[in-house]
Amino acid sequence: MKSKFITGILTSSTLIVLLPLVAFAHVIVTPNQAGIGQELTFNVSVPNERDTVVTNLKLVIPSGVTDIVPTTKDGWTITTTSNGSSSDPEVTSIVWSNGTIPVGQRQDFSFSAQVPGTTTTLDWKAYQTYGDGTIVHWDQTPTGSDDSVGNAGPYSVTKVINDLTSSTTSGSSPNTTLGIVLSIVALVISVSSLFIRRKKR
Repeated sequence: MKSKFITGILTSSTLIVLLPLVAFAHVIVTPNQAGIGQELTFNVSVPNERDTVVTNLKLVIPSGVTDIVPTTKDGWTITTTSNGSSSDPEVTSIVWSNGTIPVGQRQDFSFSAQVPGTTTTLDWKAYQTYGDGTIVHWDQTPTGSDDSVGNAGPYSVTKVINDLTSSTTSGSSPNTTLGIVLSIVALVISVSSLFIRRKKR
């Protein structure tokens, strides 16, 4: 009985250790949070989870994300598609092709962009193609479990927040600053009063 109990504990511990590995075993776009209207560089982490090379990645650009500029990547061809409905067309996807990610390895791709000027959630849907023609669709709504089912899995998410509001709630509000100033003034007055009393004696 004791042996079974110990075995159960070890099995549970092993599963707990492996959970973070499962959670990150798919196409991930970072950062997962950005300030409204921020211009930044996004990183796309792409692992090879099968027994053949990865040859192609397509990332769909969420609506409202502008000024897309992919970073050059040795060994890969980079193309973009756009809606073409105006003189300043909006990029709708980036494709990295004609390269390889070996079995058991991963690669990072990146691009710069500007996020929307209002709070929103950016859903990064991606399509990963393997050498045997299999396409894994990372376009399923996240449900709390990051496991892929068959050739489909959850997409990555970036939350666009009002960073000014965020910094206020984190403890740098005007009321907090005023409180610190008043505390310093009170301390100075107390020390001065003590000094004056001692001098009178």
